[in-house]
Amino acid sequence: MKHRFFGWKLFLGRRPYKAALDWQKRMIRYRIDGSIRDTLFFTEHPDVVTIGRDCREEDKSGLENMETHNINRGGGLTYHGPGQLVIYPIIDLSRRGKDLHIYIENLEEGIIRAFDTYGLKCRRIRSQAGVWTDSRKIASIGVAVTRWVTYHGAAVNLTTDMKKFNIIRPCGLNPEIMTSASEELGWKIALEEFADRLTEAYSEIFDTSFEPVDFEELSEIVQMEESTQSL
Repeated sequence: MKHRFFGWKLFLGRRPYKAALDWQKRMIRYRIDGSIRDTLFFTEHPDVVTIGRDCREEDKSGLENMETHNINRGGGLTYHGPGQLVIYPIIDLSRRGKDLHIYIENLEEGIIRAFDTYGLKCRRIRSQAGVWTDSRKIASIGVAVTRWVTYHGAAVNLTTDMKKFNIIRPCGLNPEIMTSASEELGWKIALEEFADRLTEAYSEIFDTSFEPVDFEELSEIVQMEESTQSL
């Protein structure tokens, strides 16, 4: 199917959180000036807790032995770790209506559609950003924008060790409310496979053909842009 826009997708594998955050910041700059296309970055992190703008002080206790990062996305505490697919869309909303609420709903909708291909019915709750099964949360959403270019994104629990959530109150909720695809389905979904299905869903939702791009190829584009800016 032909789409209105063209973009890229890149599966990074497991990367430290700080490295992924630094990479996002660079990509935002290049998306703003038009050097790169709208891009879906898929990754997985070692154990880490991120602390969003809306986190309450009482929720921060018990994190002494965890790697933590204070970041400027919405929401509270979020755990990232092995078995969780993290999606960082770098998307220019200036040509998509400049509506952050619709953008968040679109992120949720893509995850719902991807899970539907496995026979797992999910839904959104208007008062809680994220994706839910009947009564448990399977994906978290927390985004930010700079000059209408998005960053941060979504975290989908596929084969995540759910005991890791016990150290936090994820987005102010009881940790028992979190679930994973493997708990719900009884079998495991590979991260890269789910990333492909999610890309298909987002292609329709964002009317964009997200084509694969190599990390080396994208790095070369970035290096060329930085060299040009230094002239």
